[in-house]
Amino acid sequence: MEGSLNAGGARAAVSKPRPGRRPVVLAAVLGAVVTLGAVLIVGAPLVLLHRQDLPLESAYGSAVVSLAGRFQSGNATNPLGNNQRAVLAGRDAYTGSCASCHGADGKGNGVLGRATYPPATDLTTENAREKSDAELFWITKHGLSFTGMPGFGSQYSDQDVWSLVSYLRALQNGQTQAVQIPQTTKAQLEQADPAGNAVQRGAAVYFAQGCADCHGAVGNAPANLALRGAGETGAIRRGRSGMPAYGPDQISNADLSDLEAYMATFSSQRQRTAPGQSQPAPASNSNPSPRG
Repeated sequence: MEGSLNAGGARAAVSKPRPGRRPVVLAAVLGAVVTLGAVLIVGAPLVLLHRQDLPLESAYGSAVVSLAGRFQSGNATNPLGNNQRAVLAGRDAYTGSCASCHGADGKGNGVLGRATYPPATDLTTENAREKSDAELFWITKHGLSFTGMPGFGSQYSDQDVWSLVSYLRALQNGQTQAVQIPQTTKAQLEQADPAGNAVQRGAAVYFAQGCADCHGAVGNAPANLALRGAGETGAIRRGRSGMPAYGPDQISNADLSDLEAYMATFSSQRQRTAPGQSQPAPASNSNPSPRG
């Protein structure tokens, strides 16, 4: 029946039930979940294999980095902006931690810089120059997700990060020169063997921790980055200006002992350096220290 008689004898209409909205909402949610799953399963591998910029991709990435940097960094000024000692400390830190990607001259042409995606930034471009000191500090300390740029906040103190910013500004303005570290030879690398004797194990630690990037394969870097030998390993635990401290979680006591054994060979190895290979310049201070 479509209705019932009311007091006047007329039929009163009875409304039919309307379909509820819940099934529609559930279907929409289910469709979104399925679509997201398909994107993750199919799209994620494609993203990982992506190695070339699409149109406007570089501009978009640069804009996002700038926006994040400005939003997070605040407006702090570099307390070491005009400090020449900070520039030298920043140079040491840059040589050991940044040059392998950004290049000794900051142009993004380091040995690893072209192999990453996105590639390492050319720090001498106008885009990099336009970033404030606070932005450079924040990016260096915290890094950038989904890029090859790590954060150095756990390795360097805030003062050392500001020193890095000071050195970068001096590099951009042509007020300093990059340090040229002697290239490691195949014969030097072949000394490293984690399963060998103490010297060979120490060489493996030395190269694995990136010590050669800053000090040269046998401590033969120029100026205050040069190393004399095993007696200088104390700074590995303490750290120093422009150099982080390495705790037992990074270099165990056993590895440190092996490292000392390897560094004890530096003097004799330098004497055997092939003609024409760079020799270490005299240390500029009385107690140079290794980066580890």
